[in-house]
Amino acid sequence: MAEHRVLMVESPARLSIDLGRLRIETERRQDHYVLPRDIAVLCLHHHTITLSVAVLKALAAGGAMLIVTDDRHMPLAMHYPLATESAARRLRQQWALDGTSRAAALWQQIVRARLRTQAANLRTLQLKGALRLQRLVTQVQPGDAGHHEGQAARHYWKHLFPAGFVRRKQGADDPLNAALNYGYAVLRALVARELAAAGLHPALGVGHRNLENPFCLADDLMEPYRYLVELRVRRMASEMHDFGRGARTAVARLVEDEVPLPPHTFRAPVAVRETVASYCRALAEPHHAALALPDFG
Repeated sequence: MAEHRVLMVESPARLSIDLGRLRIETERRQDHYVLPRDIAVLCLHHHTITLSVAVLKALAAGGAMLIVTDDRHMPLAMHYPLATESAARRLRQQWALDGTSRAAALWQQIVRARLRTQAANLRTLQLKGALRLQRLVTQVQPGDAGHHEGQAARHYWKHLFPAGFVRRKQGADDPLNAALNYGYAVLRALVARELAAAGLHPALGVGHRNLENPFCLADDLMEPYRYLVELRVRRMASEMHDFGRGARTAVARLVEDEVPLPPHTFRAPVAVRETVASYCRALAEPHHAALALPDFG
């Protein structure tokens, strides 16, 4: 399975399979070739791109996620491979976990990790506010009964970006919010890809429980990884006047970032895979409750 390549097609093109390779033929008759197994995420940005079912099959077999974007370059649909052999067993395990104290304990770990990475971002950027986030980490209870995640988020966003910034999750036209939303979508795709490969149902989360959200578990497990997007966007903020192709490429390169999962450090896609594997262990072995999550110590 691919580890660190996000491929974006942003102009009219025809995609096909040629001798096992993905062939990308552009208007200029310039052909580009890449092995499907070397792709983590393929983003299609232009409305005249065409492809065959053979392409979809090859991408799925190679473990690649396909994203189709709308006219504002925001993800509109995803196509990902499924692990059919373990899916039924995983589904039973997920249902058994739902609403239990074990689920609450897992969400506690995830929220604590999210807060720690927020504090790490502020320290890395030499901004104020990290100490309060570190204190909040120790106060997070199982299931985050005290809603410390929300408190931390308000504090974090206030310190991360200049005064006047307002976080908008949908329909954002300003470059900063557009970049954040795009980066989160790439990250979500990486997590969803690993969930599918592990046979996990992405809708059955432990913290996110919106019945209309088909990716609750992906949103759960990506929480501690959001810092990758936020750090990149914050560093680009002063020079990003619009969310053009260059900015999209820079944000998507988060897949190249190193993530600390003590005692090791991995590229982001491999780290996500380790996190998903630890979640599977927690499902299968009730006594194994520790998740592999980003931690800067």
